[in-house]
Amino acid sequence: MILIDDGIAMGSTMRAAIGLCRNRQAGKIVVAVPVAGKEIAEQIRKQVDELVVLEIPVSFRAVAEAYERWYDVSDEEVLDLLRERIREKELKDQKFDGLET
Repeated sequence: MILIDDGIAMGSTMRAAIGLCRNRQAGKIVVAVPVAGKEIAEQIRKQVDELVVLEIPVSFRAVAEAYERWYDVSDEEVLDLLRERIREKELKDQKFDGLET
């Protein structure tokens, strides 16, 4: 199982995901994030099979610090993006179905 997030600050969300994977008996758990604090990265590393962190800043307090343009994504924006992807897939499937006949 590969767990991906925009970064790890306190680690509570990632720990919950790791716990769920353990409860579901995942064979291997890999965590991949662009940024994390040193202490939390060391803690998470002990809980998983592999940890990939692109950047561990010397002074790290929040994930948003690592991004030039950070904003919270609204539920509506997420739903819009999902609907757009579903429409794109449906169109692609229709074109593919048309080629089969």
